[in-house]
Amino acid sequence: MNTNRLVTLVDLTNSQAAALDIFLECQREVSRAVRQRAWPCLELALEKAGAAADAVQSAEKDRLEAWYDFLCESGLPDNSSVFRASLSLPLELRASLNDAYRALRLSAMRARIENESLSAFVGSSAETLHKAIETVFPERKGRIYGKSGKTSHAGSSAMVLDTAL
Repeated sequence: MNTNRLVTLVDLTNSQAAALDIFLECQREVSRAVRQRAWPCLELALEKAGAAADAVQSAEKDRLEAWYDFLCESGLPDNSSVFRASLSLPLELRASLNDAYRALRLSAMRARIENESLSAFVGSSAETLHKAIETVFPERKGRIYGKSGKTSHAGSSAMVLDTAL
């Protein structure tokens, strides 16, 4: 068995895990900026997170290509799992593939948890703000329909709040 494709796959998998870790740090910067209401910092953090997301996407594309090349060379079907692919390897090579994919799964899980945490914070803040606005401006509560039967906005003036309620 030629181990070049395996080494390439493991390297690309580790590169993707590293890219996800960088993305995770960017997500944490976004989260800090949102929680501190530092809007200029949020804009910069979002730009960095967008660039990091692009890097993760590129790494994912490269890793998938290497994965399918590895499966083809190993004679395994395209829908094979990492576990099944590792069983086709000699015992001394299994650990490198399994460790690389374990690191990738952990990085992806950390990124998902951070994303869900930020989403929950923003969602609860938005819900609290929405309830406060409905209490202060009851005329904005619910949907308002115009003469034609289409929904219309309650007020014509925009409201910007930059304070904690």
